[in-house]
Amino acid sequence: MSENTEPETVDLSTALEKMNADGHPPTGFHMMLLSPEFGKDEDCPTLQLLKKLGLEYNFADTVKRQVFQLPQDRVIISYEFAWLGGYDGIQSTMEEIDKIIAVQMERMVADGILSQKPQARISFLATMPEEGGEDTDLF
Repeated sequence: MSENTEPETVDLSTALEKMNADGHPPTGFHMMLLSPEFGKDEDCPTLQLLKKLGLEYNFADTVKRQVFQLPQDRVIISYEFAWLGGYDGIQSTMEEIDKIIAVQMERMVADGILSQKPQARISFLATMPEEGGEDTDLF
């Protein structure tokens, strides 16, 4: 494969099946949203949305906010969370959460709360370590 060749794109179910067949099924996922328009306080609509989703989908204790100071006094805030619910529910949960976030972000743009949808990134987590195994940081 040359440097100019794009990697082959596969859908989520194919990727999950391949990871499982290779003996490395993910047991959760990590999602991050980035925007200079997110607020730093507890009333930030994005934070409130993630807290509500976290309670519904059992990731409330993993919601984390980071503030990045950029040149020229620009600030970007990220919200991220990890869902750790096992392989069997990962695809439906990821798709449901992603759809809810997308719809709510579109609504925030339509309502003028945000001027544009935030950037988003989803990455799989490795399987959780076995009891007594090495502890890995989720973030």
